[in-house]
Amino acid sequence: MNESSNERIYTDRLYLRKITFEDTADIYKIVKEHEVGKWLAASKGLSFEETEEYVRKLVEHWNQHQFGVWVVVNQSSVEIIGHCGLRFIEDTQDIEIMYLLSKNHWGRGYASEAARAAIDFANHTLNVNQVAARVRVMNEKSIKTLTSLGFHFIEERNYNGRVLSFYEKVLS
Repeated sequence: MNESSNERIYTDRLYLRKITFEDTADIYKIVKEHEVGKWLAASKGLSFEETEEYVRKLVEHWNQHQFGVWVVVNQSSVEIIGHCGLRFIEDTQDIEIMYLLSKNHWGRGYASEAARAAIDFANHTLNVNQVAARVRVMNEKSIKTLTSLGFHFIEERNYNGRVLSFYEKVLS
């Protein structure tokens, strides 16, 4: 990682910056697709109004916790290709990693690259000793990404009516 701050991070191929309301249209282009949106809590592609609410919650998280989700920008094309970041989970007190990319950018290592940057931020800036992840049990691609990043399966849990696999990564 070349540069890190509270609101932006640079990796070899990506630029991660704090999400803003102005990103709503770009995020909508990604989450409106059912194949992407089905992995979100809504279990489907989002409408523009649902995307506005989704982005509002991500912005509010930044305002409340001073960290959160960054939009993921391809440095070469300067295109927003998804989002990645950290979220404080109130009911468990965990710091959770989350990532979501446009289907056109799956399979290129971008999720792993962005997630590594977020994990490094959690470790060195937030000084946390572990990061959690929740993923739908059928999301094999995300599970593969998590295990490649050193996350370990903990258990399956029913969470708000959905069965999720819980993973953890202990940080050094």
